[in-house]
Amino acid sequence: MQLVAEGLGREVLEMPVGFKYIAAEMLAGEVLVGGEESGGVGFGMHLPERDAPFAALLLIEALVEGGVPLGERIDELQQRCGGAAAYDRLDLRLPDMAARSRLEQLLAATPPSEVAGLAVQQVIRTDGVKLRMGPSHWLMLRFSGTEPLLRLYCEAPNQERVDEVLGWARQLAESI
Repeated sequence: MQLVAEGLGREVLEMPVGFKYIAAEMLAGEVLVGGEESGGVGFGMHLPERDAPFAALLLIEALVEGGVPLGERIDELQQRCGGAAAYDRLDLRLPDMAARSRLEQLLAATPPSEVAGLAVQQVIRTDGVKLRMGPSHWLMLRFSGTEPLLRLYCEAPNQERVDEVLGWARQLAESI
């Protein structure tokens, strides 16, 4: 997403989990599109809420007007922005709330400076702890609000790297 936005001269805003935060940004400014992990997408020029039928109509319009099949458009975008990235999520049950608290305190005090052999370039604390190792390479650790559950999210250049980073994060969490 970061590379696509940069290629289009746009900025990516990272919001806490919940479309209400995205909607607030839409209402406050010039937001083109907002989306969330679950696939919900909304458009600032239309309605500050998820709207799948409108998204489908915009896609159909772009395909008809552009005259290029969707697969070709995706290939063009990936070539322009450096290829497709892989993504996955892992939900890790912690032994108890005390283990969760210890891990939360550790991440707050000293977030890792390296993840699976790569230096962390940026730490983002919008919602959980996101460790960015590059434009399409990051790990996010986010705790459930109600149970001893740690959600691990990762984007990397390929699936092998995603699996490696998630494995590293699992080991970190289980070592506490």
